[in-house]
Amino acid sequence: MKLIFPFIALCIICTNMNAQTPPNVPKEALRIFPALQNMHGYAVGHYNQCVLIIGGRTQSDVPELYAGDFPNLEMILIDLNQRRATAFGTGNLEGVLGEHLAATGMAYYQHEHLLYLVGGYGYSDSQCRFITFPYLTVIDLKATIPALLAGQNPVAHFYQISDKRMALFDATFDYNGDEFFIINGKYAYKLNPFEDTPTYHKENRTGEGHTFRLQQKEHQIDFKDFKSWYDLRDLEDYYGPLLPERIERAIHSSNKGNQ
Repeated sequence: MKLIFPFIALCIICTNMNAQTPPNVPKEALRIFPALQNMHGYAVGHYNQCVLIIGGRTQSDVPELYAGDFPNLEMILIDLNQRRATAFGTGNLEGVLGEHLAATGMAYYQHEHLLYLVGGYGYSDSQCRFITFPYLTVIDLKATIPALLAGQNPVAHFYQISDKRMALFDATFDYNGDEFFIINGKYAYKLNPFEDTPTYHKENRTGEGHTFRLQQKEHQIDFKDFKSWYDLRDLEDYYGPLLPERIERAIHSSNKGNQ
């Protein structure tokens, strides 16, 4: 596997400075890699003055030639100390792991040096269609970032589990120090995407949620105490002050939208 430096795989440099800046991306990272201003739907991890950008899409600045956005097929590593950006192609990661890391709209949460990625929407080579990925992937940033900087394969520091309940994109995901919470979001797929009449299906999962813990044995992870909720008011009543603030805000927003 090969690291590319300087980063050239995403060559479109953003000129739209009015794009919204994600709150967890340092302004310095945007100055080092301004193309982020033209990207959306990506996940972000932080470790030791490095920012790791995963998945998402980049907008085309030549719409007369290219319709729609392009998937980001790179893990972009922005080193704030060295003021440089490097990239690692997710296509070099075999199978569903590489597909998942190129998804858009993954829910993500970082706890200490572990970055948790859930779901997301994108193209699956293995299924020859666009899907909502049913995966939870855990990235050990403490080990992955040094491996990327050394040009090494980081796959040993990734952990992945498949479960159809994780097939969500644009969901709200958080952690209270004991349990994970994921609520709302959407589910979609597109069949025969390269034909003249593709079939597209989308479902809104607003008002639904899941809670779970994770347990790890060697290089495998699994769910523990998994529970699904089909009325978020029940979830709120059950957890009360134990709800993460972000989940609580999303529940209140959903309740207002349903009134």
